[in-house]
Amino acid sequence: MKYRWLIPFFGLSLLASIVLGAVLSLSTLPIWKPIHNHVMEAKMRPIHHHDTDAIVGGLWSDESYASISSRLKFMPLCEKEIHHYEDVRRLLGTAKVSAVVSLLLAFVGFYLVGWRKVWNAAFASFILLGLIAGVWMWIHWRSLFRALHWMIFQDSSWILPRNCYSMALFPHKVWQLAGGIIALSVFIVLALGLLVQAIQKHKTSHPA
Repeated sequence: MKYRWLIPFFGLSLLASIVLGAVLSLSTLPIWKPIHNHVMEAKMRPIHHHDTDAIVGGLWSDESYASISSRLKFMPLCEKEIHHYEDVRRLLGTAKVSAVVSLLLAFVGFYLVGWRKVWNAAFASFILLGLIAGVWMWIHWRSLFRALHWMIFQDSSWILPRNCYSMALFPHKVWQLAGGIIALSVFIVLALGLLVQAIQKHKTSHPA
């Protein structure tokens, strides 16, 4: 096959589009809120939930985080927090573009080498990366968390003061649950593709 050597690339493109789609979905308030509440509901008062909703909801608005900070009820954000959330909002915009580009590349792969080969390559890449991340998380979650942030932000802008408001609102347990949900969502999407392949193969080998 002429484009066989591109199969891993197309598989990674498909995987990237699904992962980015899961991240973007999770960052919306209707999906994020029940995840956050599951971890923090018993640990926060209504005033804190209000502030959490304002911070997360701001990721999908045009309101400056300086303005959002001014209307938080418990305490305002520090300057570094404000800059961090502005960075996150910008990265989400980049993620939307990247997800579309990655999906288009995957569709090119569907056309050139067939969707099954691309899908299987994406699943294999997911399993490999999932095993690496899973072992890393089991050994030392915080170093994985830091490595992912260094890769995404490429600087230390994400490192917030230990006593800042965000550290109390979004502790590591929230991010662990969020990461697990993203991984599970990606697995389900990829597994559905494998299921479709199995059904098609069964119908081909056992015609009515």
